[in-house]
Amino acid sequence: MNKTGDAIAIILIWGGLIYMLFNFLPDINFSKNSLASTFSVLDFSNDNYQEGIITISEDKENFQSAAFYFNKPVDIFDIKVSAIDSNLLFAGSDKGLFISRNNGSDWYAFSDLEKKIYSAKVYKILTGVNSDEKGEIFVSVFKNGKGMIYRTFDNFFSLEKIFEINNEAIYDFDILNGFLYLGLSDGRILAYSINKKEFRVLNNLSSPIIDLDVKRNGQLIYVALKSGGFLVSQDGGKNFIRQKYLDRYKGTNKIKMFFVDLLNNSTIYAATQSGLICSYDFGNSWKAFKSIPLEKSMTSALDIDNKGKIYVASDSKIYSSCDSGSNWKILDPQIGKREVSIIILNNDKIIIGTRH
Repeated sequence: MNKTGDAIAIILIWGGLIYMLFNFLPDINFSKNSLASTFSVLDFSNDNYQEGIITISEDKENFQSAAFYFNKPVDIFDIKVSAIDSNLLFAGSDKGLFISRNNGSDWYAFSDLEKKIYSAKVYKILTGVNSDEKGEIFVSVFKNGKGMIYRTFDNFFSLEKIFEINNEAIYDFDILNGFLYLGLSDGRILAYSINKKEFRVLNNLSSPIIDLDVKRNGQLIYVALKSGGFLVSQDGGKNFIRQKYLDRYKGTNKIKMFFVDLLNNSTIYAATQSGLICSYDFGNSWKAFKSIPLEKSMTSALDIDNKGKIYVASDSKIYSSCDSGSNWKILDPQIGKREVSIIILNNDKIIIGTRH
């Protein structure tokens, strides 16, 4: 073959390889650094996928399993939707970060280029916290014996470390008025100024903090403890009052997750070891939703849409009510023997994350 023919053959071969590479890569392309972001996706060569890790419902009734392209067992801790693109979702887990570009249908392991969060435990993701910077995302991770908060503006292509602490995990955190409110595994609550890079200890509650919500310019703080107990501060964290009402009833002080009404911050819903409960007075008194036809009393996750429709998980089922808990519909999220760990409502979809 002459030199011209050789050159044409080489061009065809390389062109074919490049076509195959980009044709079979998952179509990530969700930032100005789209090419680099594409190569941050991990394990994309694995055609095998798991089912039941994350499931979705298009009509809020019938569920189908998402394709989860990862070959190890995974527990999902959190799922969040991008504030810029509602089709772009992020999931935090005990095996790192996962992303979906098609509204939850397909999921891939993902890491920044420097692999700061590769194989880390990703506990909490916060999106849309700054209306002036909608692409800003914060994430809590635990890796190499350190709890860290990172910030990204380009969908995890690059990460900026905001906070780090040795030997403690940050199971939950919130952001308000330029402050990070951090709930640590040793029971401390910290307030960290992002601009000044200074922190102060608000309180030490002696048990790992598993859920935390901050309202009213930082004056109102709700906290759930791993050992059991629900505490409220209405003075910016100086004093926390344990809501002893819950301690009277077995299992009700073991809160898995709680939800604070966005319009009326005195209203709280909580998924507990003994069912779904609600308070209308900052946690001073509670009522149980006894009408839920639970097979087991323990509830593990909940969410409420902007119309007040309640979704609560128990064991491997979802229960929904559109009339403040008077009547309930039972939904099967198709997760087998796994437990629901997180419920996310995204437009007309329900997205379910699970754990062992």
